[in-house]
Amino acid sequence: MQFSKVITHDTSFHADDVIAVALLRTAGFQFEVVRSRNQALLAESLADPEVLVLDVGGIYNPLMLNFDHHQDASMMSAAGLIYEQFKDAICPADAQPFFGNFIASIDAIDTNRDNIFAVWNTLPRGFRNTSSIIGGFNREVTNSAIQDEQFQKAVKFSLEIITNEVYKAVKKAKSEAEYAKRTILSNNVAVFDEFSTVWKEKNEHTFAMLPHANGWQIQSIDTTVAKVPENISECDGFVFRHASGFMAVVKEKEVALAFAETL
Repeated sequence: MQFSKVITHDTSFHADDVIAVALLRTAGFQFEVVRSRNQALLAESLADPEVLVLDVGGIYNPLMLNFDHHQDASMMSAAGLIYEQFKDAICPADAQPFFGNFIASIDAIDTNRDNIFAVWNTLPRGFRNTSSIIGGFNREVTNSAIQDEQFQKAVKFSLEIITNEVYKAVKKAKSEAEYAKRTILSNNVAVFDEFSTVWKEKNEHTFAMLPHANGWQIQSIDTTVAKVPENISECDGFVFRHASGFMAVVKEKEVALAFAETL
C-alpha cells in the first residue's frame, strides 16, 4: 500500500487517532497529516486509494485505505483497525499477542468496551491511563492551528510509548518461550537463567530466582501470599531486601540458590 497523505478529523483528538498515526509512522510510512471534517475533502479522499482516511468518513474499507469505526459500535477503534492492517510492519509476529493487549486497551477506552468507564469510575480520581494522558495534549479545541500543533506533539509522544510497548512485547514473547526451560527446585521454587516477565502470570510458583543487575534476586509471586524472609540479609554477598518483602538480592548465584532451597 502506498499513500502520501493521511486524513483524520480536526478539533479534539483522542488516543485512537493519535496512536493510529504513530503506528503508521512506526510501520515506516512517510506522509502528511491533514486534520479536517470538510465534506468535499473527505469525499474525495475516501475515493482515492492513495489517501488513507482514519477515524472519520464513516467507512471501513482497507483496500481503499479507509479506516473509520464510528458507523459500527462493534468495531475496533481507529488504532485497532490500523494495527490489524499493518501489524507485521509494527511488531514481530511472536510478540504481536502481547503488543495487541496494549492496542486493545486503547480500543476499550475509545469504545467503552465491556463498560470500562464504570470500572474506571471505581479507581482513584487521579488515575490516568494511556488514553487519558494522550488526551491531555488537547488545548484550545476551537483553535485549529493550536490543535494541529498539539496533535503532532501527541504523536511524537506516542511514538515513544509504542517503542516501549513493542520492546516489552518482544521481551515477554522471549520469556514465554523460555518459561519451559526453567529449573524447578524440590520445594517448587522456579529458577530462571534469564529474567522472566511471565512467571507470575503462570501462577505455578510462590517464589522464583532470577538474574539481577547486582547479582541474583529471589521474588515472591505476591506479598499477600508470601514474602522473602528477612534472614536473607544474613547471606554472604547480601545486597538488599525490599521493605515489602517482594524481592531480595544477593551477589552470587550459588548463595541465592542455597537460600532458595530453604524456602
